[in-house]
Amino acid sequence: MTVWTERPHEEANLLNPAFCCLGMTAAIAGYQAEANQGLPLGLAYMILPITLHKPTRDLLPRDRRTSLPMWIQDNVSVRVLFHERLISLKPFTREAILFGCSRAWITVQSNASLVTDRTEAALRRACQSLEAEPRDCVLKAIFVGRWLATAGTPATVMALWGIQP
Repeated sequence: MTVWTERPHEEANLLNPAFCCLGMTAAIAGYQAEANQGLPLGLAYMILPITLHKPTRDLLPRDRRTSLPMWIQDNVSVRVLFHERLISLKPFTREAILFGCSRAWITVQSNASLVTDRTEAALRRACQSLEAEPRDCVLKAIFVGRWLATAGTPATVMALWGIQP
């Protein structure tokens, strides 16, 4: 990973650890609210590729009544290059988790899951001051966290997206 001060300006703005941590924390809070347990670490690496990629984010359903398997079947384009996006965003996901841990926003549990003490309501309030697109990323992250919590085991969820644990 490139030293922060040596990163290209666009990368530093779009993928800064604080913003990525906010999205990650939002997904964790959504997952916890739905599943009453932490977000599995393997699924955490899927959050940024789903929520930061505007074409995928724009295709996400309005509510969780749409099942993940049916949605992916109806929107096969979301799987195109998903693995490559996941791999390219992996260092930023790791950095966001480390940033969250250092600021006590995220805790890694012994079972390799991520938890937060931030609530969805607090995160929604926090993103009110954001501009439209960053706010949409954070709000969709809450949705994605809740949605993944009801979609099946982590291995099943990953298989639906065409990746392996």
